[in-house]
Amino acid sequence: MNSADTTTTTSRQAGRDIDWPLILFFVLAYAIAWGVFGLMALIARQSGVADAQTLMALGDGFAFEGVDLSVSPWLVYGLTRIADFAFSIAGVITIAATAGRAGLRQLWSRLTHWRISPVWYAIGLLPLALYGVATAIAGGFAAPDFSSEAISTALISLQAGFFTSLFLRGAFGEELGLRGFALPRMQQTMTPFRASLIVGVLWGAWHLPVLIGRDLLSIVAFSLLAIGLSFIFTLLFNGSGGSLIPGLLFHATQNWEEGFETLFPALVGTEWELVSTVGLLVIGIVAGVVVWRRGSAGKDSGLTATAATPPRPQPIG
Repeated sequence: MNSADTTTTTSRQAGRDIDWPLILFFVLAYAIAWGVFGLMALIARQSGVADAQTLMALGDGFAFEGVDLSVSPWLVYGLTRIADFAFSIAGVITIAATAGRAGLRQLWSRLTHWRISPVWYAIGLLPLALYGVATAIAGGFAAPDFSSEAISTALISLQAGFFTSLFLRGAFGEELGLRGFALPRMQQTMTPFRASLIVGVLWGAWHLPVLIGRDLLSIVAFSLLAIGLSFIFTLLFNGSGGSLIPGLLFHATQNWEEGFETLFPALVGTEWELVSTVGLLVIGIVAGVVVWRRGSAGKDSGLTATAATPPRPQPIG
């Protein structure tokens, strides 16, 4: 074989080694979210709103009173949901295109795989414990509001509801793609640690448009948090035998700050979240060490596989 043939063969092998469906997934997720952000910036300019981030925040809670929108409020709200669901939309499309009905059935199985150790449910709700500690340190327990109105707001409102956080925002909006497609696919060819690191970096970078205007320290801290959380989600996914439920619970509770402020009004205007954020960063580092030490064990994350041995209590809490 001459040098030209060798080069051609090497080039073809490299082409086969590239995971095009995975690349398509991330490109599509970025295109959806960043494309919507561009549209929101245009609508904000036409509507006299400060910027796209402000308009998207208004859209999250359907809080358009006093705003002269240039388009229908429902269009703005719908666009915010599309942006939030970019990863899951991209994941479902990629799964359907590459694995068809069998792949979609497996995704559904991951969503309904609830017979797992209670340990993983407890870890999935861990952000609530961190919020409790943060609330205690900030003195937020002094004047709680457990009225029926406050509880209803904290559970089902568009702005602060737990079930909104679970079903209409980042939890269902991202996990079906990130952990339902990308993570298990990447773990077929690389270690869980490396897969988690790559997912964490790309997940953090995906948020860049909404980080515009923040100081460098905030952006770096957010990026590190995304990587740390990626290790936690990998631990939850692999440890539960490929179930998405613990990750969905963790994601929803981790984004439920406004719900806590509704129940504990004394927290409003304080920096109480800083304590829980530091706690998440520390837990993320511990989770990264656990994922790294387990090596290739996380590759066996199919629903038919035996769930990995739950970690000892010390590394988690």
